[in-house]
Amino acid sequence: MNISKLMASSFAIAGIGVAGVTPIANAEDGGSATITNQTVSASVRLAGVDRYETSKAVSEATDLSSVLVSDKSPDGLIGSLQAANDDKSAVMSPDAPSLGGTNRYESAAKVALEGEADAPVVIANGNSEVDILAATSYAANLEANLLLAEPNQLGKYGSQAIAELNPQSITIIGGTAVVSEETKAQVEELTGKKVSRIAGDNRYTTALAAAQAIGSQNYLLVNGKNPVDALTLAPLAKKNNASVVLVQTSCAPQVVLEDLGGKHLTAIGGTSAIADNFAAKTCEQQAAETAAKAAAEKAAQEAAARAANPWGAGTAQGIAYDMLGQFGWGPDQMQPLFKLWARESGWRTNAGRPGGPYGIPQANPGRKMASAGADWATNPATQIRWGLSYIKGRYGSPAAAWANFCARGWY
Repeated sequence: MNISKLMASSFAIAGIGVAGVTPIANAEDGGSATITNQTVSASVRLAGVDRYETSKAVSEATDLSSVLVSDKSPDGLIGSLQAANDDKSAVMSPDAPSLGGTNRYESAAKVALEGEADAPVVIANGNSEVDILAATSYAANLEANLLLAEPNQLGKYGSQAIAELNPQSITIIGGTAVVSEETKAQVEELTGKKVSRIAGDNRYTTALAAAQAIGSQNYLLVNGKNPVDALTLAPLAKKNNASVVLVQTSCAPQVVLEDLGGKHLTAIGGTSAIADNFAAKTCEQQAAETAAKAAAEKAAQEAAARAANPWGAGTAQGIAYDMLGQFGWGPDQMQPLFKLWARESGWRTNAGRPGGPYGIPQANPGRKMASAGADWATNPATQIRWGLSYIKGRYGSPAAAWANFCARGWY
């Protein structure tokens, strides 16, 4: 087993500052950084060479005997919570026994019915795996049963299960967009009990709200975009009164960073999942920097295009200039072409009328240009392509077409 377990100091983020904030001195547990005037430090990373080895590292950190759970979500999450409620740890395996349901909803209901009938019940959207992840760590701390809701209703299996259970309390994890108010009302009608809701604006704030509701001082940091390492965290959460909190590989949302100060942080997975310096920037800062970089690159590309095209990249004249080579002409043909169509149409796509001379090249009638494209009435590129083809076939070059125009007043 090649496992990197309890790696003190390897996850330190010493000397990392946020704009306008001075980094504070290193902490004894491996390092710290000031984030909105709070201290963020991380002393533990549970990781292996893959998600299975990471799962083993998580299991060993509990010092509990283990059971095998599915390596697929959400069955692995459901099985992990079942293990936690049985005071066991869980290890992911492709050979894990089935939970016995025909689908995730029935599986969750079956496991719930095997638990304590009067235990609290936690409900999450069956299609929102990150909300289920947050729900399992929340449920593990309460020794609660988990049910999965179907879109806009609890569903057959969840309804049957909750009718048989006598939960002390019922909590929905997730906002109304993932577990509807109709579902909440349905559960209240089935049980005769008030249902509470823990939710944020997104997966990150929902997980954080669940952690805050538990009052955890121990956070299990999980990659919120790809939480493949996190299926078996429920037993560790229960044993350490810990909660799953979502971050990204190289950043965390501002609201999450603001809450990390003073907490004991355990990174789940290797540095490709959560970098050592994930707290260097907020995701909002990173997104703004990425957008600014993309805008700068686009501006540079546009400037380069303008420099390469003296007639203005994207303008009608610029489009014509770029097409000259397709017809075997050099840049010298642009000047006579410019004069020709300046006289004919002023380079306007809507010059004239479609039934007569029309468009930049003044095709007569305008519908002739349909041979170059269905958008001939409005697209300058289509009109120009047709016009250059016409000039090539009738005169050989824009210079010759311009000479004919000068001599006869038409081309």
